[in-house]
Amino acid sequence: MLHFSNFDDVACIANGITITNPAMVARLRNQAHHLSASDIAAHLAGAIANATDAAHALAWEEAQFGEGRPETQVDQEYFEELVAAWSIIATEHQIASLDACLLEATSIH
Repeated sequence: MLHFSNFDDVACIANGITITNPAMVARLRNQAHHLSASDIAAHLAGAIANATDAAHALAWEEAQFGEGRPETQVDQEYFEELVAAWSIIATEHQIASLDACLLEATSIH
């Protein structure tokens, strides 16, 4: 399970995404206007999971074949950018941790 105490851990990545892929950040900002904090947290958690899967797939290909396939490299880069972009959105919406948002959304009464 992933645990961030706050999103300052990815601050250098998040600041770079606004320069390298401003269209992605703008698209997610527009989408986030209609989302609750728990929805934003869920999107960020999903992006983190996908980025982790893509990184593992790339590492496996590199270990097995000496290099990753181009599409695997592109997937890994895309999901890293997606995590950075959702991190910016989460910070803008003052979401400091995924724990409270995700636990609130999945609590059983």
